[in-house]
Amino acid sequence: MKTLSIIAALLLAAPAVRADDEAAKPAEAAPEEKPAATDKADAKLPGKKAKAGGGDDRAYVDAALAFLKGLAHSARKGEQGEAGWAAVKENAGDKVSVKIAGAAHDVDVAGKKSDVRLLKFQKISTWREGSAIKGVTADVLEFKVGKETHAGKGRVGMEDKDGKWVVTSVEVD
Repeated sequence: MKTLSIIAALLLAAPAVRADDEAAKPAEAAPEEKPAATDKADAKLPGKKAKAGGGDDRAYVDAALAFLKGLAHSARKGEQGEAGWAAVKENAGDKVSVKIAGAAHDVDVAGKKSDVRLLKFQKISTWREGSAIKGVTADVLEFKVGKETHAGKGRVGMEDKDGKWVVTSVEVD
């Protein structure tokens, strides 16, 4: 019983002894601290590692989400609509081709015009062909064209241009 009491006391005192040892070490021998997270995604996922180029390894997902949210908000009036078009422009080229059930449409990003309206999207996943990332897939992409709505599985085609992922096309089955 006495042995157990001694072991318990040592285990309780160990953190205090370790703290005293670390405080006694010279400052230059202290391990380097990890810089604080500067990105919201890094703050949410502390184990996430960044690429050597400065962007994280899921930048294409962030770009696709920003594009889809912006496209959904672009039909709104006022500041919300302008913010939506700004997000679309930041994450896409001047034109994005949209193919819905075989019918081709265009989103004129530069002119802020579109005959399609994104209503909702769900369950984003990486779209790969072999080891190459082609963009993202969505289990549900719902668009409104005129007065008709169409929903189905879809793909958002993307390219890496100058270290930044941009949306080039959207296709809905």
